Amino acid sequence: MRMSRRVAANAPTPTPERLAEFRAELGRTAPGTALDELTVQNGQLIAALDEVRSQRDELAVLNEELAETNRGVLALYNQLTEELEETNRGVVALYAELDEKSAQLRAASESKSRFLANVSHELRAPVTAIIGLGRLLTDSASDPLTDEQGRQIDLIRSSAADLLGLVNELLDLAKAESGRIEPDLTDVDLRPVFGQLRGTLRALATRPEVELVVEEPSAPALLRTDEVLLGQVLRNLLHNGLKFTERGEVRLRACRHGDRWHFEVTDTGPGIAPELHDRIFEEFYQVPGATRVGGTGLGLPYARRLVTLLGGTLELASEPGRGSTFTVSLPIAGA
Repeated sequence: MRMSRRVAANAPTPTPERLAEFRAELGRTAPGTALDELTVQNGQLIAALDEVRSQRDELAVLNEELAETNRGVLALYNQLTEELEETNRGVVALYAELDEKSAQLRAASESKSRFLANVSHELRAPVTAIIGLGRLLTDSASDPLTDEQGRQIDLIRSSAADLLGLVNELLDLAKAESGRIEPDLTDVDLRPVFGQLRGTLRALATRPEVELVVEEPSAPALLRTDEVLLGQVLRNLLHNGLKFTERGEVRLRACRHGDRWHFEVTDTGPGIAPELHDRIFEEFYQVPGATRVGGTGLGLPYARRLVTLLGGTLELASEPGRGSTFTVSLPIAGA
């Protein structure tokens, strides 16, 4: 048998040495007989079978490992499912408990509001009677009293007036908490409101060292809100400022920012520490050291509830020794 292969025309011509190497290589690799060729092929087949067997064994090991892994994953999945179901049952039970607690809190809040309203209503009549009797005793048409008796009667009237103020604040707070106050929204001109506040509160500025300043808002000063509730809020804040400010000024100003009106009541009083800013809006809480000027601790909680009813916010900015600024923010279009 003669075999040949064509090469490219431009291929270099093999040298005699290179042709001798080709002949030697062919002589080494070519089998001598058909039996030798079959032996070589059998050896290659046996090697291939060994490799297939080895791969089959490795695949069996991998399949076993995969099956074991699947069993572990399935067990873990079952465990997680049971734990998740247990957690869900706990969450459902917790929600049920929270609903029950919420219902109890609502019932307690309603009971407290009813109690405050009933007690306040029942106390107003006797307290008013005490104030009226004290006024009759000090009237010029009554029998003359000694100086000591007059002083004691004045003390009784003053205490009864303080008690009546507390009763009225309790009643207002109970109304606000029970949702019985419904804002009557109308278009309000702020300038007459500020003028009324200026005239009403000027008599409360009894300290000559304290000046009450009510700045006239710039026109047009229109706001859709409840005029009565807004007046109560601003009067409460101004009254607080006048009570706790010993020298300087208490100032009320209003300015418009976008679609909101901001009312700022600033005083030069002792100021309030930052950690107490939230607590002063709690019922019956009073800043330590400020109880000497009186008060019940109900004015600010009531004012914040009214502002919330009007769709606004009431915030405080204050530091000890730098006074306080209460800011009421209300939407121009109303709640």
